Amino acid sequence: MSGPVSLLVTFLMLSVAIAINRICLPLIKNIRTAKATGLCFIVVPYYHYNFLTARLMSRTLLRLCNLLCPGPSFTSWRVLVTSAWPLKLQHAPFKALGTDTFLIVAPGGIILNTADADVISQVLARGQDFPKATEIYRSINIYGRNVVSSDGPIWRHHRKITSPAFSERNNHLVWKETLDRTQAMLASFVGADGQFRTVEHIARDTTRLSLEVMGRACLGEKLEWPSNIVGNNRQLGESCSDTVSQSFTSSLEYVALHIVSIMAIKALPEWIIRTILFIPCKKSLEAYDDWGRHMRSMISRKRSEIKTGFVEAAATDLIGQLVRSQDDFVDGKSQRVALTDSEVLGNLFVFIVAGHETSANTIHFALLLLALHPMAQKMAQSELVKIFKGRPIASWSFDQDLPLLLNGMLGAVLNEVLRLISLVLTIPKVVTSPSQSLLVDGNEVQIPGKTLIRLCVPAVHRNPKFWPSGPPTDPGKLLFPLDNLDNDLGEFKPERWLDRSRTRLSTAEKGYGSPAPTPCSSDDNSGLYTPVKGAFIPFSDGQRSCLGRRFAQVEILTALAVILSEYSVELAVDEWASDEEVRKMASDKRREVWSKARQKGEFALQNKLVSIITVQLNGTSIPLRFSKKGHERFYDL
Repeated sequence: MSGPVSLLVTFLMLSVAIAINRICLPLIKNIRTAKATGLCFIVVPYYHYNFLTARLMSRTLLRLCNLLCPGPSFTSWRVLVTSAWPLKLQHAPFKALGTDTFLIVAPGGIILNTADADVISQVLARGQDFPKATEIYRSINIYGRNVVSSDGPIWRHHRKITSPAFSERNNHLVWKETLDRTQAMLASFVGADGQFRTVEHIARDTTRLSLEVMGRACLGEKLEWPSNIVGNNRQLGESCSDTVSQSFTSSLEYVALHIVSIMAIKALPEWIIRTILFIPCKKSLEAYDDWGRHMRSMISRKRSEIKTGFVEAAATDLIGQLVRSQDDFVDGKSQRVALTDSEVLGNLFVFIVAGHETSANTIHFALLLLALHPMAQKMAQSELVKIFKGRPIASWSFDQDLPLLLNGMLGAVLNEVLRLISLVLTIPKVVTSPSQSLLVDGNEVQIPGKTLIRLCVPAVHRNPKFWPSGPPTDPGKLLFPLDNLDNDLGEFKPERWLDRSRTRLSTAEKGYGSPAPTPCSSDDNSGLYTPVKGAFIPFSDGQRSCLGRRFAQVEILTALAVILSEYSVELAVDEWASDEEVRKMASDKRREVWSKARQKGEFALQNKLVSIITVQLNGTSIPLRFSKKGHERFYDL
């Protein structure tokens, strides 16, 4: 053979050898392992959590397959190999497979997916056997190791230090600050003529609201709503888009808005990072450096306050708790064990920048769903009248009023939003070696070591085996038409949480052989319906449950209470009619124009939800209009 031909043959033989060694043999081994479990499994060509391979394959093979053979089924590998399928399909793949627990088998590993409340409660209760898959969270260590990205003794150390900051004393501060900042947000929606204007991008305002509350409760910093800016015409981070810098608030906003790109950049080697010439990348890096500089200065100032005797002031916020722990924490060997400065900064980053999205997005989706469902909004407003009895906001009581909000219609609205639009798609766990047993449909199954477990949150939240349900209100107009075609679990019905007479379902009652799971803890929402343990996990559960759960509940309920106690939120119809035209319309015409806005809003929720850290609308918005109670335009439709 000639030289070029010989070289080509050698290259092909080498490629085949590599493919056999790196793909075929591992895949065959994993298939045999999956068969041994007795669980249903689906074979896919690559492992999603191998980042480089997944990115290359998703951009080439998947697109080619979908182009040549469109319309893959719910159980096709082309669907299940992507990370976002629980968002789009919810419980549909499990229903199609006839099981609530199945395996995905790839050359790079095995993934167990489950929408079974029994299995979920077992995994969450056995933290040592099924620890957090911390490798997936490595990208959030951009400022330092933290309580979210760590596990084992290191996690327990971080948890012990950070948990005191999330006390009821701090929640009082969250309550007070949210009352104040929500009123400021509403004031920004009023135009120069004194009338409420259309809010085109409410997500920007709820994001700023949440960041301001976080700043006060976590940093002890008062972040004022800018009075010189009319509404939300300014984009988050706009003030630092050219020079990126200057103020703590600007850098905080910019980092929050560009968190994904910053994490991606920081995953690169340092020498590559510092030679990047793309302007957006350089701006993100400048914002990253700027916020870190502000935070280090703030940490230093807080340390000085503590040393000079301002301990009481430092005790109520997270930054004070973290800094004080650097001097006060003592381990079991009586040796000083303190968080490093980078770990202090890393924890502040996670709680403030990454953590604010849960509250901001939940408030956002709650407002959208209430605007789409005026009757649910009326029910919430009627209950608020009974709770507050016309008292001014300044006289509202955390101790007396918050429990009534949490256990009533507004608490039901919050739970239903978190059930219907799960902000987190999966809770990843990993199986410790060599294997761990699980009860699956009453059978003991050995799950091999290093298997990744994905607790599929949207799927278990829609699983009719664990939720009381009725027929769909209108089978032809389902909000999420790919799933729950024969029940109402895909509909926004807060009242489902108020029916305390419902029997709590168990697997035993549903025909499974395993013991009935115990109900979820209801210590702070005992007045509402309680699903079986493992069926409702918006904040996870067990020892790794979200530290900020109570913080988020207080903030979200308080913000919604302030808004709905004095105002109604409606869909804006500016695209189809002006305010003057709406005022002259008869009821049937107003109903027609409102229906167009509803259809557009429902389409956005059906097709534009994406998962970027948390679930959010991407590339679109649903405009809203706030009106004084009694002056609504579409409230009586």
